[in-house]
Amino acid sequence: MENHSHTDDPTPPDCFRMEELEIFQSFENQTLVDVNYYLWLNQAETEDGIPLRFLYALELLFESNESLMLSSGEDSAAIRLIHAESLVNTARQLQELHGKVLIQRVSAVAQPLWEDVAWKMLEAIHLSRNEAGLYHNDAVLLDFGSKRILVRLSEREGLELAHFE
Repeated sequence: MENHSHTDDPTPPDCFRMEELEIFQSFENQTLVDVNYYLWLNQAETEDGIPLRFLYALELLFESNESLMLSSGEDSAAIRLIHAESLVNTARQLQELHGKVLIQRVSAVAQPLWEDVAWKMLEAIHLSRNEAGLYHNDAVLLDFGSKRILVRLSEREGLELAHFE
């Protein structure tokens, strides 16, 4: 599971680090071709017997064959940039611990939230700033020009996605 502590980095834990900001910038002006959701299937069940599920990671795939992967992290305290290897390691560790698959990939590009932005350019990624000028890691606004999608931490667990006016 990915370690996000950087002992020599003075960036507070509720803000993105400089290298993360640079990664965000590298995806601006790229064309989105696919979207995947990685759902965490929680062992706990609701009153009606259905297991709880939440969006653990969002993967945006671009025409350049690069992908941007955002995750709520294991503690749901901040949005994290992760690599596919980290997701695979987390899934493997959970499977070993619980004896069954707990992270499921679902293609989301055809869902109403994404269908209008498939094969569109990601014009910008917007982040909110704190009073010190650092960028908060609790929300990311994906700006496709004609449509904007807000990725934020859910109050319960995981990520929450919504059309942003």
